[in-house]
Amino acid sequence: MGLVPGTSIYLVETKFTPQKGFGNFDIAGYWRGKYRIKQEDEGWYLLTNVVGRLKQSIDSFKCRSGIEAMFKDCKTGGYN
Repeated sequence: MGLVPGTSIYLVETKFTPQKGFGNFDIAGYWRGKYRIKQEDEGWYLLTNVVGRLKQSIDSFKCRSGIEAMFKDCKTGGYN
């Protein structure tokens, strides 16, 4: 899809699967550029229903990642 470090893409109303019962989705692609000498090994591809907004899709996914880690800590990290 042409995603390289330091770039992002946003594809609107993309048919993701040929199976019936699934609608069209937006696809957000993001690969962070080099930051403080560190380069990520790969980018993110996100299937999203946040219509037409690349930054909001990425920010939502970042928040979700932190929330899932918090739930894991609360369940199995000894906090019960």
